[in-house]
Amino acid sequence: MNRLRLVLSLSLLAGALTVTRLPLQPLIGVTLAVFAAHALLKRWGLRVLRAGFPVFLFAATLVALQWLNGRIDVALPLRTVAAFLLSTLAARVAPWTWMAGGLSPQSRLYIPGLFLLFVRHFAEILISESLRTLQARAICAPSVLRTGGFASIAAALTAIFRRALTRAERFYAAQSLSGIVW
Repeated sequence: MNRLRLVLSLSLLAGALTVTRLPLQPLIGVTLAVFAAHALLKRWGLRVLRAGFPVFLFAATLVALQWLNGRIDVALPLRTVAAFLLSTLAARVAPWTWMAGGLSPQSRLYIPGLFLLFVRHFAEILISESLRTLQARAICAPSVLRTGGFASIAAALTAIFRRALTRAERFYAAQSLSGIVW
């Protein structure tokens, strides 16, 4: 059962990569299907929507910028949302506890499972670091509408983005040196 969940998780991640090449009609279907799959899993609700808020905001910003330009093409924002939904569904399906100690180094699933564990660990570090930064900003400048509020949120988001890029570069370098990423 755990191997099946791991294979399903890896295939969902592969789907997240291939969804970027789909034409618009199948893309809409895949996005709706993955959204429905999220809804069928336990603990659905505000948690997934809250986690996806930055992605949905990014997609809405893309559409707004295209609207201002006079030409709306929803394919890129929809691909972004579909890739997010597929990758978060893969994270929800993956057998994390089994992968941590149950995979044999001789197994074909060892390297992909190890990669998923590293990605999960990286995401948890990034989330906790982002929360700490935003909590510190909220203590220093409790309102965005007051003096310095917008500048403080901009500085906090810039710091999060810089740290995320630095950590992502280090993460990729470590994975490529160990032979996990090509």
